[in-house]
Amino acid sequence: MWLLLSGWTLAAAHHGGLGIEGDLVEWALKVDQWQEERLDQGYRIKFLAYPRQPVRGSRTRLVFEIQAVATGQYVGGLQAQLQIRAPDGTQRLLPLPETKGVTAYYETTTLLEQTGEYVFMFQATAADVPFSGTFQKGVSRSALIGDWATVVGNLAVLAAFIITWVGLILTVQQRFALSHPDA
Repeated sequence: MWLLLSGWTLAAAHHGGLGIEGDLVEWALKVDQWQEERLDQGYRIKFLAYPRQPVRGSRTRLVFEIQAVATGQYVGGLQAQLQIRAPDGTQRLLPLPETKGVTAYYETTTLLEQTGEYVFMFQATAADVPFSGTFQKGVSRSALIGDWATVVGNLAVLAAFIITWVGLILTVQQRFALSHPDA
């Protein structure tokens, strides 16, 4: 069935590689990453976090893709930095190097050690014009609980498992009762 569904979906190229279109597949892809965009000074700043729901004490990959709105061209060669504010208010400033081989991708991997809302501020200058984008993302204690999509998905899987298990038990009991009429 998966092969049949994937054959019906369209594929479209974008700067980051191959993007698969279609409701089911698109939703499945968003579960693995979280993304949001900001516009500032004529630049589109796209922020992606891997995984979609960061977990306290785990490494999280943060990616920023920069595009000039007027031309649609991706902007490489920037001296970018990332300011991270933790839920307790502590801040740190990280250099944000451009990914080798991928123009306009600036990324880092960081350890998020607290639960709660983090604030990520991308800052760069292009053609002597400073621009920035601020993003917020919550960090949870567990990968099983986090944003609403994760919780609902986990509950749906649990419900399906329980229904399947109960159905299996009832089927086995019924077969056992039919094969032993004296019981």
